Amino acid sequence: MAARVLVAFASKHGSTKGIAHSIGGALYSHGLQVRVLPAAIVHTVADYDAVVLGSAVYHDHWLWDGCRFLRRMNGELRDRPVWLFSSGPVGGTPDDDLRLVAVCGPDTAVPPCIERSLRGLDVLGHATFAGKVSDRALGMLERDIPRGDWRDFRQVGRWGRRVGEHAAANAHVTRPSVTRPR
Repeated sequence: MAARVLVAFASKHGSTKGIAHSIGGALYSHGLQVRVLPAAIVHTVADYDAVVLGSAVYHDHWLWDGCRFLRRMNGELRDRPVWLFSSGPVGGTPDDDLRLVAVCGPDTAVPPCIERSLRGLDVLGHATFAGKVSDRALGMLERDIPRGDWRDFRQVGRWGRRVGEHAAANAHVTRPSVTRPR
C-alpha cells in the first residue's frame, strides 16, 4: 500500500498554495497517496504516514494558520516524519535578486518563530522558496513591495521529489496512529 502524505499549507494570497500543489504533484509522481489542504481545515493527521507543512513568511514569521497547525497537531506529528517549507522572499531589485539565490533552496534553516513548536518532532528537512507578490497584495506593509513571481517550480519539484523518494522508501515503516477523541 502506498504511503499517505498530507501537504498542508498556510497562504495569504495563493502563492504558497501553488507551491504546496507543486510539491503534492511531485509526491504523487512517486506513487504516494497525496492530499493538499489548507492547514486551517485539517483536524487530524492520524490518517497520514507523513506530513509536509508550509507557510508564507511575512516579516520573518509564518502565518497564523501554519503556526497554529504545529501547536494543534504536535502530539500527532510526533509519530510521523515531517518536512517543512517556507515561501516568501521576493526579488525586484538587483540586491534582492541576489539575496534570493543565497536564501532559497533545500536544507535551509527553520525560521526561529517556529523552532519551539518543533520540539519532539521528526523534522526531516526545511526548504525556503521564493514567493510571488500579486496586484491583490494591498496591505499597508505590502504596497511598496515590487510585484512579480519569483517562484522557481523546478526547485520546488526537485525538493518535492526528494521528499517523495524518502517517503516512498520508508512507506513500509509502520508508525502508530494517534487517535484523539473528538
